[in-house]
Amino acid sequence: MKKIFFAVAAIATMVLASCGTNRVMTTGYQQSLNEQQNGNKQITRPARTMRTEEPCIALANEDCGKFRAYGTATSYVEKTALNEAARDARNQLAQMLKVAVVGAAEDYESNATSNMNKTAEAIGEAVMSQFVNEEVKNTKTIKTTIYDLTDGSVQVYVCVEMRKDIESFNNGVANVLERDGVIDIKADREMFIEKMNKRYEEQKQQTMAE
Repeated sequence: MKKIFFAVAAIATMVLASCGTNRVMTTGYQQSLNEQQNGNKQITRPARTMRTEEPCIALANEDCGKFRAYGTATSYVEKTALNEAARDARNQLAQMLKVAVVGAAEDYESNATSNMNKTAEAIGEAVMSQFVNEEVKNTKTIKTTIYDLTDGSVQVYVCVEMRKDIESFNNGVANVLERDGVIDIKADREMFIEKMNKRYEEQKQQTMAE
């Protein structure tokens, strides 16, 4: 009788162990399935998403009758990011204008209607140092956008604008060219300014395409 009792108890123990194993296997499978489904949800992407243009970039690219440029910087200190972004914007504007001025001076050197008093390099340096650099320095910030990043830092975009409109700026360049006989002939000065504006627009289009 005791042998029968022990045999029954052993069988019951095996059945219970088997049920427990099945529950563990079922639970593990269901957990794995849920994780897989959740993972699939995380990598799901919409078929089409419209991108919006950064506001400072959009402003810098507008045709507004003034010279503009944008800059960006990232820092854990917001004030630092703001200052660096503004500095970057002014550097971008100065660089575009420098390329335009130097290009116009080189064109003038190749097509001058009279003997040149100064080389293309000297003309470019005169225009930049006597007028353009100061105008760039005095630009004003017209738009700022700030983004909080996941690592705790901030990314800042700044758009700056020259205080003079393009017509007034051109007149300022013409005054520098006329002063001390840098370019004596009015028609040559007008040609220089036309070439300068064309070169600037080319730089602006190139920046927009990047």
